[in-house]
Amino acid sequence: MLVETEKMFNSEEVIEEFEALTRDAGRVQEETLRRILVENGETEYLLKWGLGGRTDPESFKACIPIALHEDLEPYIQRIADGDDSPILTSKPITTISLSSGTTQGKPKFVPFSDELMNSTMQIYKTSFAYRNRYSKVSSFEKKRFL
Repeated sequence: MLVETEKMFNSEEVIEEFEALTRDAGRVQEETLRRILVENGETEYLLKWGLGGRTDPESFKACIPIALHEDLEPYIQRIADGDDSPILTSKPITTISLSSGTTQGKPKFVPFSDELMNSTMQIYKTSFAYRNRYSKVSSFEKKRFL
């Protein structure tokens, strides 16, 4: 089973893809922000702050304040209560997870769309690939320690 999993998951390919994306991280971040703003420009949250369909980083920084989870809780609670209108995202919320509650002692709702779930899984995959790369022990070292 482990051999089959290793064949399906190529750590070096995952690392190469991640490193290619991060060579020009600033550009990738701006493209990602622009894509998010285009997809979510009509959400209640962005309309509230007057972004008005603009998708450039400067407008985003000028219009949208830095938000804490507590600022978003009323919106998240509406989603948890079944409101499926485009409140925070135009994508359907498919999962609501509970945080561990270690930050302030109280678990918090964390909404996920399929796209966000896939991005989260990619983060875990990349982390696993790097851990796998750096935790491998060479056959010489295995013999030395056995």
